[in-house]
Amino acid sequence: MESQVDPEATAAAGPARLPRFSLARLNGDASGALAATLVSIPQAMSLGILAFAALGPAYASVGVVAALMASVVGNVVAAATFSLRCQIVGARASVTAIVAALVGVLAAHPALQAGGATDVDRVLAYVFVAVAISGVLQVIFGFAGLGRAIKFAPYPVVAGFMNGIAIIILLSQVRPVLGLEGQRPLAGTLAELGNAHVGSIVTALVATVAVVLARRHVKRVPPLLAGLVAGIAAHYAIAVVAPGSVGAVVGALPASIPTPREVEPMALALLRDDAGVLLELVLPAALLMAVVSCVDGLLAAVVCDSVTRGRHDSNRLLVGQGLGNVLGALFGATPAVGNSHAPVANYLAGGRTPLATLLHALFVLAAMFGLAPLVAAVPVAALAGLMLYIAFTLMDSWTRGLVLRLRGGEGERAEIALNVAIVVMVAAAQIALNVMVAIAVGVAAAVALLLVKISGSPIRRRLDASVRASLKVRSPEARAALRPMAARIQVLELEGELFFGTADRLQAEVDALPGETRIVILDFRHVHQVDATGARVLEVIAQRAARHQVRLVLSHVRVADRRGRYLKALGLDRSIEVSRWFADLDRALEWAEDQMLQRARFEEAPGEMPIGQMSLFSGLDEAALAKVERVLERTELGGGDVVFLEGAEGDHLYLIAQGTVSIKIRLDHAGHARRLATFTAGVMFGEMALLEGQKRSADAFAKGERVVLYSLSARALQALADEDPQLGLRIQRNISRELAARLRLTSGALRALE
Repeated sequence: MESQVDPEATAAAGPARLPRFSLARLNGDASGALAATLVSIPQAMSLGILAFAALGPAYASVGVVAALMASVVGNVVAAATFSLRCQIVGARASVTAIVAALVGVLAAHPALQAGGATDVDRVLAYVFVAVAISGVLQVIFGFAGLGRAIKFAPYPVVAGFMNGIAIIILLSQVRPVLGLEGQRPLAGTLAELGNAHVGSIVTALVATVAVVLARRHVKRVPPLLAGLVAGIAAHYAIAVVAPGSVGAVVGALPASIPTPREVEPMALALLRDDAGVLLELVLPAALLMAVVSCVDGLLAAVVCDSVTRGRHDSNRLLVGQGLGNVLGALFGATPAVGNSHAPVANYLAGGRTPLATLLHALFVLAAMFGLAPLVAAVPVAALAGLMLYIAFTLMDSWTRGLVLRLRGGEGERAEIALNVAIVVMVAAAQIALNVMVAIAVGVAAAVALLLVKISGSPIRRRLDASVRASLKVRSPEARAALRPMAARIQVLELEGELFFGTADRLQAEVDALPGETRIVILDFRHVHQVDATGARVLEVIAQRAARHQVRLVLSHVRVADRRGRYLKALGLDRSIEVSRWFADLDRALEWAEDQMLQRARFEEAPGEMPIGQMSLFSGLDEAALAKVERVLERTELGGGDVVFLEGAEGDHLYLIAQGTVSIKIRLDHAGHARRLATFTAGVMFGEMALLEGQKRSADAFAKGERVVLYSLSARALQALADEDPQLGLRIQRNISRELAARLRLTSGALRALE
């Protein structure tokens, strides 16, 4: 086989596209189609017998034809939709097990009994109705864009489902392996062990062992084909020596030309008076077929992408797969689902275009008629041996790994045990009850486990204003006034989801805050979602806090953004005024500090601050102040006026005599900026660029109606130092002291970060 990577097929990881036609490509497509046919026919025959096993051995050949027709019709449609490179669809064990379960339930239903026997025609009609409905649902899923979402099923549920299917398949193959006909419970089968055919047991084991050995040692022969050939050889060799020890063969296949013959039976079944009762069984099974087909097909497509280096179109794949099942049901086919074995064989043998998919359908159809006598002579025990291998491959390796880690005593034993428990519950419910109950149990358990995991405390961290102060640089007097009140401002950093599972924990945490607390800031920076219960609890917390003279503040909540609009729509603004909703934590802290200063009746001196009260000139006598005042330049600004811009020469430091100044750094060319600090009266700024002799690294803007600044140039500062070295040294010392105080504030902010 050709194993080289085709450059056209691997050019870019993009959706499947039609390569240009050429004679060489036609040969490759034909080789790929043949390889896929050799892989898929043995599996289809085994699954076909499984699908209709509940109807008895007389319908083994009908099941084989139904599974082969799934490959024929499904791949004709797949060739037309072409959502995946080298796409091949066919019967799949996971979905066929659902079909088998539905057949068993319908065959035992009283409404489908006639003259003491099962009305098989009506049973099959309802089965094909289920297949068609599952196809319609897949088409809807595809057009609704659910191709990506379907793959996000809880994996413990998927693992339990796959393990349950594997066990069901193993149990269903006990009688064929023993050479016993018909379907009976396991207890009944054990009672018939004396009637078992030793030759059938040997045939099944030979087929299974041959598959395993071929997979390991014979790379050029499809393992299932090798197992089938070995099983057939063993069966007929034993039949020569001990004719009575072997079991049944598939039997003659229906010789009719494939037509949509099920249209009339399906329509008649739906028009009957008791159709409603039976549809109660059919519809859930159809939904389950659709979901499992989607998951199985999409996961198989991911595997194929890794081989072809392409990228499938999930939604288009579901539409094509669904259309194939709708059309296939009319032809009496079992569900056709994407798999990985046949497409990979197709690709590695040279298949690249939809023509390979179409040729595969034609090869399977030719085999149904040209090889019908050979297919009829295939021993059921050999196919059962193949099913044993398929069942073991369905056993989930992830589950086995969990069990080994659980036994090995590795960490997180409780978490591992819970996941294993979900797998076991799903598998047990599927075996003991039915598939729908199993899925319901698994999803409920997975959701419960998720809720337990995320229902812890929503509080990431608790800080007070002594650890995390605002970026507003205040005068030494204001800082001194705030210091004893810092513990009254509590910051609760929230994380994850604030919903019904965590909201009560938040309320308990707020109630447990120190009694001196007067302002609580809820920081939503790391919160992903808030539900209605969470919003309601915020209202309750705010109301209870207000009764204790505590105010609730929200940070990282903007009234105009999605979260803010949602909370406002739920009425949270009635309990927490929007004036206490801030865009970030720094603004919330600044507001809280201002409130604390107001409570303490701290007020900055009205009017302009004399330069003698500014921290930069602390400790200077009147003569020194007079020297300084001669070199200072006074400027008056209005709100929003520019003090300096990023990139300007940094040859001045500034002192604020009145008003405030905001320092911002530009984030992009669209005008977005982030505030670095806010300076108040008595504070200096711009000193770093002056000391370093560098350009400005941020923008400075005046805030308020009137801002009065004094500026001191580098040249003037040097002249002062030359004239009076002690004065220059004192100013340098005051600059260092002010920078140290700011560094302490920065250290607190850094401690508040991860």
